Amino acid sequence: MLSRYSDSKTKKKEYKGIVLYHDGAILEGHFTNGGISGDARKIFGNGDYIQGMFVNGQMYGSGKHALHDGSYYDGEYVNGTQQGKGHQYSPDGTDYEGMFVNGKFEGEGVLTVGGTQIWEGTFSNGILNGKGKFHDKMGKKSYEGDFANGKENGKGVSISKIGDRYEGEFLNGSRHGKGILTEYNLIIH
Repeated sequence: MLSRYSDSKTKKKEYKGIVLYHDGAILEGHFTNGGISGDARKIFGNGDYIQGMFVNGQMYGSGKHALHDGSYYDGEYVNGTQQGKGHQYSPDGTDYEGMFVNGKFEGEGVLTVGGTQIWEGTFSNGILNGKGKFHDKMGKKSYEGDFANGKENGKGVSISKIGDRYEGEFLNGSRHGKGILTEYNLIIH
């Protein structure tokens, strides 16, 4: 059911209401000259939904997209794409909060993978690049320093599960070049 109202000066036709689709989807919101504009919500037949501000049929500004499996994105959109600050969650334990550009992690953010690995720092094209931190909640390893393509690369400090500490240079995720290794041996009687 749609209710119609018009602006006599601009001849702009506007509607507010609900549209039911043959596939079971429901669209509720404001429509202007045939397109959705303003605050709206669309629920798909499978239970997925999108909700937020629309401009000319595209999400723009603050919004949320949730999938029936429990995954969601809640944050900013530009022309229907994740752009700006947002939070993306997946039931497999992948959780990212930070900046997005063109739907990818870009800029400062925190990524948790599998509920145990935490990556924090500057992301580029969805991967940690530049200064950052990595911590495994299971205690296997922690690292703080430079990253390239998601791997330790450049100068940094790594601490292993048993307490070994390496401060120095890394290349492609491995110790490489100059550095200081301090080993800890623990003997329990």
